[in-house]
Amino acid sequence: MKYISLILFSFTLTSCALLETSEPLPLYTLQSGSFEQSNLLTESIAIDMPLSEASLNTNRIALTPSSYQREYFADASWPDRLPNVFQEALLEGLSQRWGGIYVNRIKTGLQTKYVLHTEIQDFSVHNMDTTQAEATLRIRFKLLNLRERKVITSRVFEEKVPLCAVTMEGIIAAFNEGTHILLENTISWMEDDVFKQNY
Repeated sequence: MKYISLILFSFTLTSCALLETSEPLPLYTLQSGSFEQSNLLTESIAIDMPLSEASLNTNRIALTPSSYQREYFADASWPDRLPNVFQEALLEGLSQRWGGIYVNRIKTGLQTKYVLHTEIQDFSVHNMDTTQAEATLRIRFKLLNLRERKVITSRVFEEKVPLCAVTMEGIIAAFNEGTHILLENTISWMEDDVFKQNY
């Protein structure tokens, strides 16, 4: 499996020749999985565009060989930049749980009580060249009360999902599984710590 390398200290891409291809890269989607519907939320919540550091703010699918190095798979990509792709998965999952009428993208003039900010701290494959290869997802969630202009709560969730197969299909399956588990934990956290206390 081919990949290109990015040294985080210099942000210099190597193996650039791998990018020079006349054929488009296969695109892989990120999905939230299925969630049981709940009527607990009766106020609207806006999902802000996720933040990320520069090496993750791309449509390339990342792997992390070490703490100072980022690499990308050369034979696959997300259909959009990772923050956009992750926002779509958030909207999909939270809309299933609380109903599409209450879950929206943040936009000017939207009358909403809650805003969910997210920061993608890691979304890459670790230990790729070992038997412990895994997809690592680490996201900071911050829930704001927009009407009162204050942060209600903030928390970092991390999921590490071992790869069942060292193929692009296996890698994407691990990211999808990790996204579903992470959203399950996030939904439970917001419902138990915020929404149930307000109703």
